[in-house]
Parts: sequence; C-alpha cells; structure tokens
Amino acid sequence: MKYKVLDRFKAQTSEGEMQLQPGQVITLPQDKAIKLLNEGKITPIDKVAYRIYSEILQAYLWVVETDHDMHSLRSQGISEGIYLADEIKKIKGIDKDSLQEIHKVKEVFPESTVDEIKRNVDR
Repeated sequence: MKYKVLDRFKAQTSEGEMQLQPGQVITLPQDKAIKLLNEGKITPIDKVAYRIYSEILQAYLWVVETDHDMHSLRSQGISEGIYLADEIKKIKGIDKDSLQEIHKVKEVFPESTVDEIKRNVDR
C-alpha cells in the first residue's frame, strides 16, 4: 500500500538506511506501516477502512479517514461502530468505562462523531 510521509524519519531499505522526507510517497506492507501510522509519520494515500476487534469493547469497529468514508461504509450496509482517525486520537488514553459509553452512543446514533473529550484532572 502507498503512504505519504508526513514527518522525517530514517528507514532501513534494501539499499541501506535512508532518510525519508515529508511529501515522499513510499510503499509499505500494512504490518510495517502500523507503527508509523500510529506515530503520525505517514498517512495512507488510498482510501482505507480498517476493521479492528477491540478487546476492551468486545466488538468489531471500523476506522476511516473522512466522513465520506464513513458514509460509504454505511451505504454498504456496515452497522458496526465507525470511528474517524481524528476521533481515535481524541479518545486515546481514556478509561475503559468511558470508551464503552462512547461506543454505545456510536451504536445507537451511527452517524455520531466525537468532537471533544473533557478529561477530569485530579489535583
């Protein structure tokens, strides 16, 4: 799959170590791309929808890039929870109960999105 480099990083290639620059297009297998995607160093060029099983939620869910991708999956009859990549960044690190509540809302209101997360800070 093809990815666009967002942030400079070094990679080991068959030709030795290479410094990849923002804007470069690279091809990687999905298993190698996951870490770089999570670190925000690359982004997919092609339309992508990932179906993931969540141990915490005990359910499958989808992760997509845009609202258009979400609507496209819904039009194909997908009824599982669909999250935008930006939503995943927002909910990353919240507690299990909060994740489960958000997922329940996603199941009842399939077109809903997470706009903001307010975290309680203990002082």
